This record gives sequence, structure tokens and C-alpha cells, in this order.
Amino acid sequence: MVAVGLLAGCGYQLKGQFSFAEGLSPMVWQEDVDAEDLYYTMRDTFALYGLVLGTRPADTLVRVHSLQTSDVELSDANVLGLEVTWSLVNAYGVSVISYRSTRVETRLSLSPEVDEDEARAERFGYLRNRIALRVLDQLEALSDEELNRTPEDTPAE
Repeated sequence: MVAVGLLAGCGYQLKGQFSFAEGLSPMVWQEDVDAEDLYYTMRDTFALYGLVLGTRPADTLVRVHSLQTSDVELSDANVLGLEVTWSLVNAYGVSVISYRSTRVETRLSLSPEVDEDEARAERFGYLRNRIALRVLDQLEALSDEELNRTPEDTPAE
């Protein structure tokens, strides 16, 4: 226990831990499309890493612009895909991440003894979890300065 405390004190992070910019949490969820299942998955996954994502007003906005699924049939399996386009807006109304597209895929092999609908639902749940983790990776890459940019700090386009 002392060794873990010493390692944490010098900045070492255990594998699987995230470090986020100051002021990122809490976040409010907004969707332009029906993405309720993705919201619940992201909310629960974010909570595991100390972030609050909810539907109540907050300074930081996570907005889902589109959510697309795909199902490509191959000779021996299907490739299921999930792609979400999202953005992040800070407390000053500055778009910190603009229309970022995040895509994940998985393979679905079916056998006669497996219920196809249940298997698809399970695989899409897995894809939603992977999307949540990929978004967390992208949020972790934000510095305090990037997250807290004001309109005056943002170059004109």
C-alpha cells in the first residue's frame, strides 16, 4: 500500500486510470438523434473514472450529432459497426472538440444454437462500451488550457 502511495505521489498512474482537465466534470448530455442506450453506457462508464455525465445543466456540454450502425454480411460472419459524431463545448461556449467522429467495429459469428437477436444486442452493447472508452481517451488528451479556452483565446476562422 505504501508503494502504491509513493508511486501515485510521483505522478505514476496505474494502467487503466485516466487524468482529466480541471473543470471537465460535470458534463451535460445533449443529443440530436435517439442515442439513449449510448447515453446510459457513457454515463455509467464515465462514472467509473470519476466523471459525471447527466442531463442536468452543467458547464461542459457533450453533444451527439449522429449515431449510425452498420451490419456487413460476410461469408462466415457479420461485421457490426457503430459510429458516433460528437462535440464538446466548454463553459464559455467554445467548441473544444468539433464534430469528432468515433467508430468501432466487431465481428459477429452466429451458430444455430445462438439466438441472433440476443447476440446482436450483446455485440452492440460491447460497441457502445468501446465508444465510451474511446471518447474518454479523447477527453483525457485535453489540457486545462484547451478545455478552458475563452472566445477571446480562440483564433477567428
